[in-house]
Amino acid sequence: ALQMTNILKDIWEDHHRGACWLPREVFNKFNVDITSKTPGDRSEGFKNGLSELVGVAHAHLDNALRYSLILPPHEKGLRRVCLWALGMAVLTLCKINKNPWFTEGSQVKISRRSVKATILFSNLGVSHNGVLKLLYNIAGRNLPVFDISEKNVKAADSL
Repeated sequence: ALQMTNILKDIWEDHHRGACWLPREVFNKFNVDITSKTPGDRSEGFKNGLSELVGVAHAHLDNALRYSLILPPHEKGLRRVCLWALGMAVLTLCKINKNPWFTEGSQVKISRRSVKATILFSNLGVSHNGVLKLLYNIAGRNLPVFDISEKNVKAADSL
């Protein structure tokens, strides 16, 4: 989930270096050739493909939260590390989702204030699963969620 969030945030920096880590098949469904896409081109197909990937990343973050909540509440250090990264990733996905036609990563990078708030609220709720679920759900309330269970089955079948 974290890697996918960073890939989405860094689409255009990677593009300028000649790299593309986005799955072509997602964009092909929306008639978008991702290899020839340029920053600032506002196609609805690109927006739809990006929204699907934001939904996939969000679903993986849901799994990351479930994992984090399984960690014993007295393991505060371990939980904090997981929760900080998870919180920052959710906020980054929100910025990407809100501005799908961004042209550089700095436009969807979370602010220092958001980083500090993520750390503060994670630290305050670190031992309280209900509080952490509530904070996560509030932060990600406007994000799409994509069902990843079918993808996992297909991927496992192809091994």
